[in-house]
Amino acid sequence: MIPLMVPAQEGRPAVFLAALILVVATDAYFVVTTLADLFPFNNVREAKRSEKLTEVAVNGPILALPALLLVWAAAAGLPALAYAGAAVELLAVLGGLALWWLPYLAGVTVPWATAGTGETWAALHARTYAKTVIVLPRRGDAPRPNLEHMILHALMLTAAGCALAAAMTL
Repeated sequence: MIPLMVPAQEGRPAVFLAALILVVATDAYFVVTTLADLFPFNNVREAKRSEKLTEVAVNGPILALPALLLVWAAAAGLPALAYAGAAVELLAVLGGLALWWLPYLAGVTVPWATAGTGETWAALHARTYAKTVIVLPRRGDAPRPNLEHMILHALMLTAAGCALAAAMTL
């Protein structure tokens, strides 16, 4: 069964398609902004090649998993898979929000912030993100989320919401 050809229900194909497009677009945005030099929007020129490749190798599949689960759910008629896809997307965005917003708002750095780079979050941020487009006001010495990641988090939240809505239509 083709995923969009599920039994008729008002709005189902549109919601499913919107969710799928958002999840795939979010993953594509992540990969492009991690690998392509778009300075001053991002500053990947300051990231080591191994850092960029590791970030894509670890996070790319996690961000792609919800799309696979949505397609599988629709094809198999198993809403639980779509709910799982929405949950994976939500967990990924919660991790990203914790990584970026806890240091800014509460001065707390999450343990995975530097992922074995041997740097502090403040040092990593200063090297790779501080020279990018940042629209938030300073809060002491706290690293600020940059526009690139604010857009990524908005995409992820929207994708998680649409994936949940799609799951509810199956």
